[in-house]
Amino acid sequence: MKKTLFAIALAVLALSSCRSLKEEWDPVFTFGPNLPAAQTLYSEATLPGFDGTWTTIKELKSMYRNKPLEILNQIWVKGQVISSDVTGNLYKELYIQDETGGIVLKLGKSSLYSEYKLGQWIYVLCKDLTLGAYSGMPQLGLEADDTATNEYETSYIDVQAIINEHIFKGPYADPVQPLVVSEADIAAAIKAGYTGELWGKLITVPGLVYGNQIFALVYPNSNLPHKSANPENRVFISDNGTWGINTWALTKAAYIEALQNGNFDTAEVGSGSTRYGPITGTPAQYLEDGSRALQSFGEDRDLTYKEIMIKYAAANYISHYFSIGATDVQVRTSGFAKFANDPISEEVTKNGKTCDITGICSIYVSSSGTAAQMTLVDPPAESVKVN
Repeated sequence: MKKTLFAIALAVLALSSCRSLKEEWDPVFTFGPNLPAAQTLYSEATLPGFDGTWTTIKELKSMYRNKPLEILNQIWVKGQVISSDVTGNLYKELYIQDETGGIVLKLGKSSLYSEYKLGQWIYVLCKDLTLGAYSGMPQLGLEADDTATNEYETSYIDVQAIINEHIFKGPYADPVQPLVVSEADIAAAIKAGYTGELWGKLITVPGLVYGNQIFALVYPNSNLPHKSANPENRVFISDNGTWGINTWALTKAAYIEALQNGNFDTAEVGSGSTRYGPITGTPAQYLEDGSRALQSFGEDRDLTYKEIMIKYAAANYISHYFSIGATDVQVRTSGFAKFANDPISEEVTKNGKTCDITGICSIYVSSSGTAAQMTLVDPPAESVKVN
């Protein structure tokens, strides 16, 4: 998006150009009570340049065709806020929904809970924004910057002047009540793809059964390239039970402890069909001498991957598998969430009791197919009810 506004904001954007290098979440700093800051609130009658025509979120998402779309028309959407980053489980994102669906606004700011109240109406002028997707989940942001790969079709709207041009705060309203869904509802959304009406909505899935399986993708040295084209710097912790993890996610300290305890010793370095061996081996053992991949590890080439993972340890997300009937639902939690170290109830993990989980539903498309994910907005004490 080569706009005059970008030229004006170039110096600010340069300071934040590294944002797309971060695939995982950083800490979310929160201050003070969970109340919105003083602000100007708009009504439909006072929106600047509004012509009285609304596009539904479903209609907006249907414009996406598996590649980024720069919106050139005067399209307006509106929705109520359903997300809060006060627990640290969301990172620089704001979810809004209307009756037809939900979408992510990539606002590029922390402590969004202090500016946007749950249930508040938000009006979005989409013109000059980019409609893209990450792993199938539609989102609105700026065009992908020079540091992004095709995995990031949009970048953060992290300059306040640009936010002010596109995001307008409307009146407060009661928080949105979650939609109680069935297995059939989730299956229908998966079949519909990115236009499915559940994606981006606040939902409750009743009667979930714990699947005794986790998924996590960790990077031995996150400072090095770690996309799918860099299997030498990727380790999947999945497809083999829970690896001794019974908490919602892994803080940095918990990650190091799990490594030191040998929880992940049999996890393999690699990605897709390229597998090198367990993390107890070294880059020098697994990679061809003189190769680009080996050289990238530098002085760490003779350390075991396990030692490298401890050396560059960071908090990591975990996806826990649950199921409703024959349909899987992953509950994805950030290692920076305030409840990351909270254990999942043993009534659920060991005694087989079902639970009802409330969170934001999102689509996740991978090489193995399309799946449903949920992100908790409230702490598990409030959002996970054991039956």
